[in-house]
Amino acid sequence: MASCLWAAGPASAQSDEAEAASVERRMRLDYESYGLSLDPVDRSGRSTGTSPVYAFTRLEVEGGYDSNVRRTATGTTASAFAVTRPGVSVQWDGETHRSAVTGQAAVGRYGASSGDNYEDLELGLLSRIEVDDDVGLVLSGDVGRFHIDRGSDLDLGPTFGVQTYRTYSAGAELSSVMLPDTPMTGTLRSTWYRFDDVAGVDRSALDRWIGVGSAKVGFARLGEVSFFVQPAVQRVDYVDNTAGNPDSTRLDLALGAFYAGGDVTQISGFVGASRRTFDQSGIDPELSALVGMDALWNATDLMTVTADLSLSNEDSELSAASSVTTTKLGLGVDYEVLDNLIFGTKVRWTSQRYQGSVADERLVETGVDVRYLLNEYAYLGAGLSWEDQASDDPNEEYRATVASLRFGLKLCCLIDHSMEGRDGRWLRKGVVGDVFR
Repeated sequence: MASCLWAAGPASAQSDEAEAASVERRMRLDYESYGLSLDPVDRSGRSTGTSPVYAFTRLEVEGGYDSNVRRTATGTTASAFAVTRPGVSVQWDGETHRSAVTGQAAVGRYGASSGDNYEDLELGLLSRIEVDDDVGLVLSGDVGRFHIDRGSDLDLGPTFGVQTYRTYSAGAELSSVMLPDTPMTGTLRSTWYRFDDVAGVDRSALDRWIGVGSAKVGFARLGEVSFFVQPAVQRVDYVDNTAGNPDSTRLDLALGAFYAGGDVTQISGFVGASRRTFDQSGIDPELSALVGMDALWNATDLMTVTADLSLSNEDSELSAASSVTTTKLGLGVDYEVLDNLIFGTKVRWTSQRYQGSVADERLVETGVDVRYLLNEYAYLGAGLSWEDQASDDPNEEYRATVASLRFGLKLCCLIDHSMEGRDGRWLRKGVVGDVFR
């Protein structure tokens, strides 16, 4: 669960001016809700920003058509579907902190495939604490129950109904600019996964704990480019190793750079290597390249171009593979066709190369989306997407097309202080979107 409330703290080593000015992120006067003040004395705090407690709500209903609900190579099932996404977030400001409790759900129903009906639930806590002017601390925790996506590694196949798992996560991030030329960020996160049995199949062999620790330390600056070093460690412990899933430790080290070109361009990237070792005997250590890149370019006031690239060695949930090398490449364009009518398109290519007797896979995803904010309380949207997975195993290949329409009601997006806009007007500025998943 993400929230813009804590996207950039006082110890951020990067400038997000270009992202804030992008088509998706920029402020739109009269189209962003301010949140509902829960102050029993000052209800006007909703518009003045004087209330310490706010509520944000969302109710989105999406309906559409999926040509291959179960992502199978043959015997496809097509169906109309509907997804309802309610959510509520209560957020409060203190003198040195900003915190939130957020609950949300996604309830999916399929007309011709009732065995795929699902209910995803999530409850999260996030708190941003200003230790002092130069040090910030973010604490987070969440619990949730989710369904397993059809066609994924963990999907048992079309003969089984919906499959579910639970997550329990906790994390902390400490950032500092006490040394202006050496900004530092350290992150710790623990996640427990618990898989539910389905149709008499015991899935406890997938239960595991994943712990991640990482740091990001700036060490040099050259004009608008800042350089950093990024070490990390990842530990994976399975509850039951007898099923073939090995415990492992991955060590990373990467060097990177960030370019901030005002409100026009920002590019962040790193290259390095990772080494995964296994506790179980007979499995050789694995050395892999580590690559990451994100770029954003506001080509004009009405068009934003984004690109991303990643390559990493990941834990594999499949007992026949010790790990999987995942490569992702994406390219997207957002264009504001008319005032507040946003057209977006994106292409993503994903390659999974397994270390073991599992067929490698390549997935291509592309789609277009149109969103229109009617006012600060309601919006409309439409989307069309296409998936094509190729595999060394023909049984793992599939194609799917999804078309949908959605309608949403919202009272969100806290706007709590003012700034002068490009046209000279004073605008309320604050959080725009991303309160909910």
